[in-house]
Amino acid sequence: MTRTSVRLSSTDFLQKPPEIFSAIMPPGRQLHARTVYLQRLRKVQAPELLRLFETNRAGLNRWLQPLPDKLSLLQMQDLIAEDHKFARHGSRLDLGIFSSENRRLIGRIALHSVDYGIQRSAGLSYWITHELCGGGLMTMSLATLVAFAFEEACLHRLWLNIVSDNHASLRLAEKLGFCREGLLRKNLFINRSWQDSVQLSLLETEYDAHADEWIENGWLGIADD
Repeated sequence: MTRTSVRLSSTDFLQKPPEIFSAIMPPGRQLHARTVYLQRLRKVQAPELLRLFETNRAGLNRWLQPLPDKLSLLQMQDLIAEDHKFARHGSRLDLGIFSSENRRLIGRIALHSVDYGIQRSAGLSYWITHELCGGGLMTMSLATLVAFAFEEACLHRLWLNIVSDNHASLRLAEKLGFCREGLLRKNLFINRSWQDSVQLSLLETEYDAHADEWIENGWLGIADD
């Protein structure tokens, strides 16, 4: 028996079907870490999402795009429907962060601005409910999504834009090996003013170098039985 060698052109390598996220991350699939898991939301979870936004309004307005003065259940249902549309189009993937202990929704994390052209890259955004900040759950969530992005979505580069005085988020990214690339001046209109942001990135080769360390530290993978 002889092996057939298939040589991919550069054009073949750069192209991915737009439905990649809906194909490899359908709504029922879960990405598990030690004490959290990531999953696309369903409309039945709209009340839980509404509660999460309302209880974290102050923190979200400080670091992210301000929330409307009033949020409704219908808005949450529309947001979840929009999440699924973006996943089917392959432009972004929004996931809920859930506690493995009680299956409670505790945060949101996303791959956004996905480019399967010459950049083969995506941005990352994330937040977790304020009462669980600092407990390591966000580290596991981010490491899990990064592994998915490089191992399954076949991306080359992931990047972050973090408000320059969001020191906790900067520490988290740098703990996982993200490298600072520079300061973007007055880049984000947040908290009623233009804010500087720090741009950081992680390449697939850098992920390969860090993955074993993440596993050893309990940031990636699930606990052994």
